[in-house]
Amino acid sequence: MDPRRWSPKAGWQLLLAAEGLLLIALGLLGLANAGWHASGDVPVLLVFQLNTAHSLLLLSFGAVAVLAAPWRRCAVLCTTVQTVGGVLLFVYGTAESTLDKGRTPLLLGPAENFLHAGLAVLGFVILCGLESMPRPTHRRRMVPRH
Repeated sequence: MDPRRWSPKAGWQLLLAAEGLLLIALGLLGLANAGWHASGDVPVLLVFQLNTAHSLLLLSFGAVAVLAAPWRRCAVLCTTVQTVGGVLLFVYGTAESTLDKGRTPLLLGPAENFLHAGLAVLGFVILCGLESMPRPTHRRRMVPRH
């Protein structure tokens, strides 16, 4: 890996990598507490009630965030998907939870809804930071010079 990818200006990319590591840890905690069973909610960190599907979603998105962090374009795409997906999951979860006292079909409770809202806001902040970084002034050539 090119060490210039992690320049001091790449703080936003490091923040995305740290967020990815945190999501991986949260997903692994959810899977470990569930005992790798396919159904049922398990308490994680005394706040979140994660099922296996939600834990796998957090784990996979955390891995994607860590892998996308070194490359600016990949990080922008990752944070865009995170922002849109987080807003959609937050809106869906809160709308469904107001209809009934029960949980949503995706088993999203209030804590998980606010987790998604927080991830959407964090994704938007990282996206704004990535887009405000100066870009290289030289144009890239698709074909090398001979």
